[in-house]
Formats: sequence, structure tokens, C-alpha cells
Amino acid sequence: MAILTESKIKKLLRTTKLKETKFLVLEPGTVITPSAKEYLKDITIEYMEIPEASETKNQEATFPMTQLKVSESKNVKNIQEILMYNNGKGQEMWKSHLTYQFKIKIDIIISHILTLQKKSHHIGKMELIEALNTILIVVKTISIEILASDKLDLVQEIEKLLEDKKPYVASLYPEGSFIPTYKDEECVIALFELHAYLQELEHFIAKEMKEILAFEDYINCISIATILKDYCWILMMQSKENSVE
Repeated sequence: MAILTESKIKKLLRTTKLKETKFLVLEPGTVITPSAKEYLKDITIEYMEIPEASETKNQEATFPMTQLKVSESKNVKNIQEILMYNNGKGQEMWKSHLTYQFKIKIDIIISHILTLQKKSHHIGKMELIEALNTILIVVKTISIEILASDKLDLVQEIEKLLEDKKPYVASLYPEGSFIPTYKDEECVIALFELHAYLQELEHFIAKEMKEILAFEDYINCISIATILKDYCWILMMQSKENSVE
């Protein structure tokens, strides 16, 4: 909206032929201040016609609310795009977080196996060292990828052993029914701790990893964690039976 002030009229009188023509054309809607009106007493004022505008401008002038809705629609679309981007970014961050947690759990298990192997070496339990080494190889493989094809034979060997040993061990010590005491050998206590770590890994995979793994990998990963956990329980029970209290 234009405003015609006293100073503008004075300038027009100085720089144009307004004094001679006594004719002034203004834009529609121009506001004339009271002080400016004093200089326009002898001057005829005419308001120019609105020139034809483009279809878009006509639409803006005639249907301002429609344009507002279009603008709002664009804004909503932009907001939705931002939210989708942020949501996708958030999902990636969450996946990275879960992957990081998974790696930490794997590293804890590996470090515990190595410590237990060292203790077993000091007391001459070579068979236990070899059994733990089988678990270690499979766990290390999981930390790199779900399971390398060349390590499937190790898992199958453990499964076969479980078929032979688990029924007998379960008849004496069903899983979850035994808690060692300070009187038990250090290896028994350490195996009990390793079993708890593997059980935690199994639970974590089942609960948290479904969204970031392919379904087949998800099922295989849970299966491997379960097999290793059951194998650890059998090793613990064997150590318990072979120990001298």
C-alpha cells in the first residue's frame, strides 16, 4: 500500500509538471496524509486501473485462501520430508547403537573365554581348553558376520554333542537348576559366568536384533547363541562332576 506524504507532494511539485497539469494519477488504495491533502486542493486526482495480471497473480488476488492452502501444503510436505529424513536418520543411529551393544557383548564373552582358557591351562585342563576354543571360534565368527559357511561344521559338531550329552546332564542338572558356591572349583564358577553371558546374548539377539537382521540371519543367530549356551552348561556340569570338593 502506497502512502502519499507532504514531502512526496513537494518533491513532485519541484521535479514534475504537476503545477501546470494539475493532474495526478495514483495507485488504487494510496493513502494521502492530511498534510499532503493541503497541497492537492487544486489538483485533480485519478486512480489508475489495475492491469491484467497473470493467471497465478489473479488467483492470488481472487483466491488468497487457496494460495495459502497451497503454501501450507508445501510447508507440510517439507515438514514431512524433514521428519522422514530425521526418522530415517534416527533408525540408522538406533541400528548403530544396537550393533555397538552387540559387539560389546561379544567382546565380553571373548575376553571371558580367554581368561577361562588361561586358568584351565594353569591347572592342566586341556580338554576344557579345546572345548572353549570351539566356542571362541564360533563367537569370533559371529562378531564378524552372522556365521561363515566354513564354520558351520563346528556348530554341527556341537549340536551332535548336545544330542548325546544333554539328556543325561539335564536329568541331573536341568538348565537353571544349579548355582555354584565358593566351594566349587574356579573353572566351574567361571563357566557359570560364561553361561550367563551367553544367555544374555541369546536374550539380546531375540529382543533387539530382529529389526536390523534379515529374518534368516536373525533365526540363525539366536540358534547359534542357544547352542553355545547349552554347550557351556554341559561343560560346567562335566567340570562339576570331575572336580574334587
